[in-house]
Amino acid sequence: MKWRQTAVFLVVSALAGCYYEWGVRATGTEFLWHHNDLTGYYNYLTRGFTEGHLYLPVEPDPRLLALPDPLDPNAGNDLPKLFDAVLYNRHYYLYHGVGPAVMLFLPWRLISGNDLPEGFALFVFGFGGYLFAAGTLRLLLRRAGVEVKPWVLGLMLLALAFCQSVPFLLSRVWVYEIAIGGGYFCVAAGLYFLTRSLESQRMVWPAAAGLMLTMAVACRPHLGIVTGLGLIAAAFALRRRVVAFVVPMVIVGVAIGIYNFERFGSPFDFGLHYQLTGAYQGVLHLRAENVLPGLYYMLFTRPEFTNIFPWVLIPWPPRSVPRPPLYFVEPIVGALFLAPFVPMAFVALFLRLLGALRWVVVLSGGAIVCFLITTGLSTQRYEVDFLPLLGLAAMAAFGVCIARTKGVARIGLSCGLAASVVFGLVVNLAMGIAGPYDDLMKNKPARYVAIAKWFSPASGLRPQLNPPVAADFSAPVATGPEHFRQDLLSAGRQPWQYELFLDHLSGKPVLVSKFAGANLTKEMPLSAAPVPFHVAFMPQTQEMIVAANGAEVFRHKLDALITAPAQVVLHEPARQ
Repeated sequence: MKWRQTAVFLVVSALAGCYYEWGVRATGTEFLWHHNDLTGYYNYLTRGFTEGHLYLPVEPDPRLLALPDPLDPNAGNDLPKLFDAVLYNRHYYLYHGVGPAVMLFLPWRLISGNDLPEGFALFVFGFGGYLFAAGTLRLLLRRAGVEVKPWVLGLMLLALAFCQSVPFLLSRVWVYEIAIGGGYFCVAAGLYFLTRSLESQRMVWPAAAGLMLTMAVACRPHLGIVTGLGLIAAAFALRRRVVAFVVPMVIVGVAIGIYNFERFGSPFDFGLHYQLTGAYQGVLHLRAENVLPGLYYMLFTRPEFTNIFPWVLIPWPPRSVPRPPLYFVEPIVGALFLAPFVPMAFVALFLRLLGALRWVVVLSGGAIVCFLITTGLSTQRYEVDFLPLLGLAAMAAFGVCIARTKGVARIGLSCGLAASVVFGLVVNLAMGIAGPYDDLMKNKPARYVAIAKWFSPASGLRPQLNPPVAADFSAPVATGPEHFRQDLLSAGRQPWQYELFLDHLSGKPVLVSKFAGANLTKEMPLSAAPVPFHVAFMPQTQEMIVAANGAEVFRHKLDALITAPAQVVLHEPARQ
């Protein structure tokens, strides 16, 4: 049985590794080696370190510095600036944690003399985090004296690899994703080493646990919740050996404090208040009124299910729920749709076989959720901070319960595990395809359509690249209320959706041809009878031709039209 479980672990790990590598590169991110001038923020920070300073080696625009308040999100938007960097004392810094630079970017530059591709760093953090999480699960089950069937273990490992929003994180590579991925990696590694320290007397394991759990703070400061709870568990479980945990924890903690003090004059200041960002994004509004909308967005936001690839989309704009005026929300799907098995995590608290680590994992995940929902900031990438923790606890609880029950109860638990993992797998992989802004469809349309073809057996529901489109219909062209919109035809979906509609300005109907934010407009004469329209997309020239009353109105050049036949829709009041 053990060799079969090892084989399952190797197969799932290979699948996860291949997908993670593909997920990073799918939208066009390339691993650019042998370069020392890459523009990623963490490469900027690393070059600053090698030059002997803590700020980024990018000079702020003098016009930006001359503004009365350069940090005002409504000022200087026409000036070049490093968005979401920190501007302090006439230098750019990062408020994003220094951990990824110290762990990967700086060692690579010192060894090779080149910058590390940020996409590769995200791959390493994501895949490494999964391997540590999978190792922790296997250790927990072994310590509990539990042995599950290989197919059950396979489901658990698939859940750890895919049902925790990391596929979504991989679809875009920027400074946010690097910091979040680094935090995920450090927490997973720290928990693995802490679990190893519970079954071995070697001092290296608690030392490694203390190091990695504190490095998580250097990536994402609020992950200190895991560090603190890990310290409490270590104090009770390791007794005298807790010193090995504390020493690296203190060293890293002091280093973080010195780093902050040298930049901003306080060991506890990470620079968030000096961030160059949009309105409502630079300050954490820790308020009770944020709790209910935060809970909804982080846990319960339902995705949009469609019959066209990738079938599951992030609803945008977000569904309207009462929220404070300063609340900031980005594309998000609730954690309970990404990992329906999450409630099982709290069952782990009642399973003493899982030992003290169950408290660290479950309480950390729950506490991070409580923190995030009070901040007034909701975005799906933040779910990586807590969902892997709760997913790990849920899988451990499933393993113990399935192994310790028999008959109908075991069948029910096994079926529940399988159904929840498969559902979460589909949703997460769809989120990985769509990403926050459909970068795969925008940047690599041919690749997107090729993938869609693999999974779309029905031709009418299969997205195509630049297909011929032709439609004839009639629609009234009359006066209407100001800015009253009459939708006529649409093809595809956002962000590359084509739309034809009538708008009404100063009592006059205006025909609008819209694609990817670019509009062509033409004032239309009033007509007592419905006006016949002909719309045709020409694949050879990639032009959408619109004619009214037999006369050409628009010849709209499109970057690319991606639509399934079923997505070419005539809207009322258009009539064939």
